[in-house]
Amino acid sequence: MDGENRIILNVGGIRYETYKATLKKIPATRLSRLTEALANYDPVLNEYFFDRHPGVFAQVLNYYRTGKLHYPTDVCGPLFEEELEFWGLDSNQVEPCCWSTYSVHRDTQ
Repeated sequence: MDGENRIILNVGGIRYETYKATLKKIPATRLSRLTEALANYDPVLNEYFFDRHPGVFAQVLNYYRTGKLHYPTDVCGPLFEEELEFWGLDSNQVEPCCWSTYSVHRDTQ
């Protein structure tokens, strides 16, 4: 029964597993609106596939889990912003501990 509450997301070839309720924590985002009718759902593998940056997605999923959005220092600001836009998240939610590093990378574009 717990399996019905879990969801598998394959992002850039890396599989992430979480609870459907976790993805509902941030409404009006791409992950909060997943349904099996979407083209990126694979019924054979029972997973959703997104050809996106898996390192940034780790931070995106962590945001759903903890409510804190951190900036991964191994990507440039514009890439991070592009990924956040794809997932429907606001870059203004970046945590204060990461904001100065993120804004420096963002402003150098």
